[in-house]
Amino acid sequence: MQSDNPTTPQERTRFSRRTSVEQVEEGQFLAPKFDRNGFIPVVTTDADTGEVLMVATMDAEALLRTVDTRQAHYWSRSRNVRWRKGASSGLIQDVVEIRIDDDQDAVWLRVRVRGSGASCHVGYRSCLYRSIKLDEGSPANAIELRFEETEKTFDPGAVYGNAPNPTRL
Repeated sequence: MQSDNPTTPQERTRFSRRTSVEQVEEGQFLAPKFDRNGFIPVVTTDADTGEVLMVATMDAEALLRTVDTRQAHYWSRSRNVRWRKGASSGLIQDVVEIRIDDDQDAVWLRVRVRGSGASCHVGYRSCLYRSIKLDEGSPANAIELRFEETEKTFDPGAVYGNAPNPTRL
């Protein structure tokens, strides 16, 4: 689906058309550019610490719902579904600020997370809880990961019960 311009009636009235570079880069109205699949990347950080909590995508409806409700909504490419962060876990991301980049094709959400403050369904505070080891002498054929968060903030089994894991192979 090509969605450089709004496609639904609601999107046409809420998002401005992209008419010029000057309007996109210096204009005062939101004119987001979604990729050919209808998505825009989103970086979500903790509003108080600046810590990156997750990197995700939104479709146009998720962006509109986020603006309207001031709670983060995303599009899950692996599950092919729109979702409100925290709908099943209670770890709702309340939006403090939304920024759009210069050419309006990426979003930055600054949020405060309710509950334990965690954002990762695995139980860690951040979805980016591991780093790639860049140590001298690392094996050339196996790239190792290092856990930067060593303790989970919550027990996923207690929060999600028997719900299917959203990670897809």
